[in-house]
Amino acid sequence: MSRPTMKILYGPPGTGKTWQAAREAVRAIEPARYALAMQEADSVEALRQLHEGLVAEGRILWVTFHPSYSYEDFVEGYRPVVDDSGHLAYRVVDGPFKSLCLRARFETDLQIGDQLTNGSGGAAGIVVGKDAGGWVVQVKTDRADKVAGSIDKYVPRFVVNRILAMRLPPQIFSIPGAGSYELADYGIDPSDLDVPEPQEGDTATTRGGSVIRKIVAARTGVFSSSDLSNSAHIGSVVRRLSKMQKEAPGAGSSVALVIDEINRAEPSRVFGELLTLLEEDKREGQPEAKQIWLPYSKKLFSVPANVSIIGTMNTVDRSLTALDFAMRRRFEFTHVPAQPELVPDNYGGVNTQALLQRINNRVAMLLGSGYEFGHAFLMQEKLEAISSSMQWATEPDSQLRVIAHVMRANILPTLAEYLHSDWSKIRAIAGESRHEAETISLFESPPLDPQFMTRLPDDYASFEAKSLTFSHWWDPSSSQWEGARFHRFVVALAAGN
Repeated sequence: MSRPTMKILYGPPGTGKTWQAAREAVRAIEPARYALAMQEADSVEALRQLHEGLVAEGRILWVTFHPSYSYEDFVEGYRPVVDDSGHLAYRVVDGPFKSLCLRARFETDLQIGDQLTNGSGGAAGIVVGKDAGGWVVQVKTDRADKVAGSIDKYVPRFVVNRILAMRLPPQIFSIPGAGSYELADYGIDPSDLDVPEPQEGDTATTRGGSVIRKIVAARTGVFSSSDLSNSAHIGSVVRRLSKMQKEAPGAGSSVALVIDEINRAEPSRVFGELLTLLEEDKREGQPEAKQIWLPYSKKLFSVPANVSIIGTMNTVDRSLTALDFAMRRRFEFTHVPAQPELVPDNYGGVNTQALLQRINNRVAMLLGSGYEFGHAFLMQEKLEAISSSMQWATEPDSQLRVIAHVMRANILPTLAEYLHSDWSKIRAIAGESRHEAETISLFESPPLDPQFMTRLPDDYASFEAKSLTFSHWWDPSSSQWEGARFHRFVVALAAGN
């Protein structure tokens, strides 16, 4: 087994960190298939399809951190649930990290032709088809009004993964409605908060079949209580996969968790005591493997060696929490910069590569490279999408209008936020250029109030408005649009004039 990938991709917005994270996740858990996809003529599409397939299989899981994201969201915590009777209860619910770690212990790739069995060891069906989302199981018909035959039933992969991750036994799919049964036989602790008080005929450790169905249905979140009496085919798949795990513990497929905006929450608080288990030598099967006692489920927990974590980090967002050294030493950091070579070199008569590079050079001088604009703002696909949505395709200067739109709606407002509306700096970066003897500005001052000006002290004689507005002449949606003038402006800006 290869080493797990622990990597954080950081950089300014629009540089493709999210797409790069998807690629890193695929490469971490399927390096051979990743290499083959990269050799395809359309490697981007090949990787996209491979990534989507792995997500459908439950082997790549995406989460997004935010300021209120907590340990209870990420690992486990109490959550309110409503059962079939409408009663409110609280139970421990696994978060995405714990669920993925449990998933990593299972090999969930059944093959066509695999024979499935029921609880007594008899034949329950055969796998006759499979795709990224699940398996097709052929089962025998057993109703008296049917001629002996078979029927195909689809078993969704996400349902099976959920059952395996929750460690529920296969017999939950054949719970009788009548009678009283041991809760432990169905993976239920009698002390759990969602277990009702015993009724007549129950003991401290038993409940009626219909009650157990309701508890299990609420816990899975994917079944009704009636489903659990008519889903033996799902139980047979769960049974087969559970058997595979017992025969080859730790043989589960590699998995990857992708955490978008990892520093929008406080990572050390979200991971909690599991931070220690992220280290490679503390994983399952390693000489110094560790287990942690989980505070809610009261069970020992460890992180499998085949779990990779990929994070993305926006270097601009001021609401971000700085990663502490405990987090930093557990991850590799890779800078994802803007790549001007990915934008058109000629769009509407403008070298947008040079335009992006010029703006970024000036931003880096004033603010640092972490505030540069990503290439996503000016990529061909985005520009064409804007042209289509604004219905400019039939305009002779449609591409020039699109560039003006990006400047007006994205670049300049973002600069205003970065620079706290310091208009002199904004204008110096991208708001003014010189074409031959002509100085062209995208801004105008609000009209001055003469009466107000007379009330100002003498040192305000050279008063300059602190809030500028966009001039109407370069509004691409306005009847005042001056395309030729904007072309002169933006060509001069790209040239550094």
